[in-house]
Amino acid sequence: MKNEMILPAEAQVLPVRDTALLLKTWVRNHIYANALGLAILHPFLAHYFTGPHDKALTAAQLVMHNVSLVTFIILLVVWQNRALQIRFSIGTFRGLGYFLLFVPAAFWLGYYTLYIPFDIIFMYVTIGIINAGLVGSLLPKPGQWAWQCILSFLLAGIAGAACGIAAYFAGLKDAGGFVKDYGMWSLISITAAVTYGSLTRRALGRQLREAPNGQSV
Repeated sequence: MKNEMILPAEAQVLPVRDTALLLKTWVRNHIYANALGLAILHPFLAHYFTGPHDKALTAAQLVMHNVSLVTFIILLVVWQNRALQIRFSIGTFRGLGYFLLFVPAAFWLGYYTLYIPFDIIFMYVTIGIINAGLVGSLLPKPGQWAWQCILSFLLAGIAGAACGIAAYFAGLKDAGGFVKDYGMWSLISITAAVTYGSLTRRALGRQLREAPNGQSV
């Protein structure tokens, strides 16, 4: 799998452009993906058509939750790669297969073993693990990026889940309907996106200022 994630030499680094623009776009696009995919579309796709649920989901609810997850993943991959294309010659859908395979699997593993909020935490950690390899293959110090990326997404999942749970017990549990759903997922996803976006921006910025031979530029 490692070799499959590494781009051929001709598709690696392009001449250095605006690193600041890439970092700004990286954070912005991840917030966009989380806001649209999870805060807005997830409550609609996963709950509007099939209704509320407890731990046991009907077949229809399971299908619509997976439709929602796939929608979020596609948005995330496209916007993430759009940001990286400012500096790197990569495809818009690069790595999509890894995300489609492992992110829903991790989400449902967390959901059906430890239940909420571990579905959310497992999902974000898995995104971090995939990005550790995919983005790391473009950077001069992939090992350093890997642990920083995974830790950033772990902290983001915990922060997002904590905000959602706190809001639930602070009053959202009594809101009912779409107010509760939109409120919960907005807090979870935006908090997570801002957390890992800010942390990975710092780590990515240090890497982008390194030449391929490890010398600062």
